Amino acid sequence: MLIRLLLATTAIAALVYTLHYIRRQPAKNRPKLLFKYGLYLTAIVLIGLAVTGKIHWLMAGIAALFPLVQKLVPVVLRALPFINLLRQNKAQQHQQQYRQNNQASHSSEEMNLKKAKEIFGLKTLESKQQIIQRHRELMQKNHPDRGGSDYLAAQINQAKDILLEHIS
Repeated sequence: MLIRLLLATTAIAALVYTLHYIRRQPAKNRPKLLFKYGLYLTAIVLIGLAVTGKIHWLMAGIAALFPLVQKLVPVVLRALPFINLLRQNKAQQHQQQYRQNNQASHSSEEMNLKKAKEIFGLKTLESKQQIIQRHRELMQKNHPDRGGSDYLAAQINQAKDILLEHIS
């Protein structure tokens, strides 16, 4: 009886220490550590069951699951295309919602000549070449493929169109 109490206390202390250790690690390392320590725990439990002679109950339970798994696997495999289709539909709906929200927020801010000049950093409009050159410079810095945002790129393009209209 005393040995079981000592083992249980040691196991609880080890579990608390391990969880505290995992919590102190960076978030990106936690899943790997949880998997690693989960495997350790599984191995320890299996060894303990084998030593105490109680592993046969576990094996009987696993063996009882085989017919169930045998029946479920074909059903799940047939359902996979439908599950993927549902995921794709959800992703498309989220993209459409995102686009609608962005368009609503962008259209609410009307672009005018003054704002276009501010975006380009121009006091006066000298030539089309000046506007085109400044547009290239701004897009190189703010293009979404280079770390900029879609919103900034759209603002820059809209400002360019307005400036080119006013220079003609």
